[in-house]
Amino acid sequence: MSSVKDVFQQLVRRVDSQIDSSSLRQDSKEFQERLTQIIGEFLELKSTVFSKLALFSDNETLEDLSTASMPLLTIDFYLGKLVSKKQAAQLQDTRDRNVLKLKFLRKAVQLYMQFLVSLRNYELLDKATELKMDRLEDADEPNLESLYAQPSSSKDLSGAQLKRQQKIEAYQQSKQVEAQIKALELKYRSDTNNDEDLRELQKYQLKQTAYKALNEIEQNLYEMELLSNFITSPPPSSRIEDVTQEDGDIDRTAYTDKLESLNQPLVSKTGKVLRNFTLVNKKTQIKDKVFGYGQYAPTMSVEEFLEKELQSGRVLQGGEQAEPQPNEDDEEWQDRETYKAREWDAFKEANPRGSGNTLNRG
Repeated sequence: MSSVKDVFQQLVRRVDSQIDSSSLRQDSKEFQERLTQIIGEFLELKSTVFSKLALFSDNETLEDLSTASMPLLTIDFYLGKLVSKKQAAQLQDTRDRNVLKLKFLRKAVQLYMQFLVSLRNYELLDKATELKMDRLEDADEPNLESLYAQPSSSKDLSGAQLKRQQKIEAYQQSKQVEAQIKALELKYRSDTNNDEDLRELQKYQLKQTAYKALNEIEQNLYEMELLSNFITSPPPSSRIEDVTQEDGDIDRTAYTDKLESLNQPLVSKTGKVLRNFTLVNKKTQIKDKVFGYGQYAPTMSVEEFLEKELQSGRVLQGGEQAEPQPNEDDEEWQDRETYKAREWDAFKEANPRGSGNTLNRG
């Protein structure tokens, strides 16, 4: 019988070969089926590691953590990566597709945050990463600006420069960690029986993965902002409600034991809820039970939705959508175009031509 470590390593290799290196279109039936299958196997592994075997404890420190268990802390990172690639169902309505994609992206952000919380509990994060986490958790509605420190005054025009400097520093830190990993790999190859060298190597690998998680969060938030611009105030169509509301023909216990931890907003090392990841507006959380970005929480989990799609033969698809043909009689299309034009004008006004290249000015 394979150990959890062997199962984890096999799944990671499959992510690389079948997902990251796949030549298939992401909106293809085969790719989405393959993606859903791997997500299910990662969920099974997570249930085993966090619940059945309880390999991580609130009472232990990094010194108490076994060397063999350290890579398993990245399970939530891989789940976030996979869930973010899920596409909307084959719906004709663009807004419906965007609503569903937003749900997958939100879940992915939560999973990345759960991964970072696990590393923070073991004191495996640097101060800069912890500060970014704090800003995300404290924000009523996390956005791209939440990741970076803002100018102290609204009159301070150095915001872009401050953000650029923080990005440069993050890149430099990432390169330093990468160099340290290469040095430790060479050292470990010379003596593969040295457990201390292996632990040190894995510590730096986890830090490197934390940088990747922050980058993925930033990309997801960027995509969520774009999608939100195309979602208007009217409620989703009945087809969206059909696939997100409880139905009598759904076996809601199908994944109970292995999906429980994924549905928790933010968990400790043992899967215990610490506090809700604040993709919510704290002022209206109790009153309206709003789940981040003004959207109500779905009554089905992402995983139950995936299962229903497969059972009913509706394989999740979507991928890159063709640009809609302009319709000058469509007021909604005109509003979107006007909004984009205003944003572009504002950007050009704030960033005049040549302002980004001042190195060679006399």
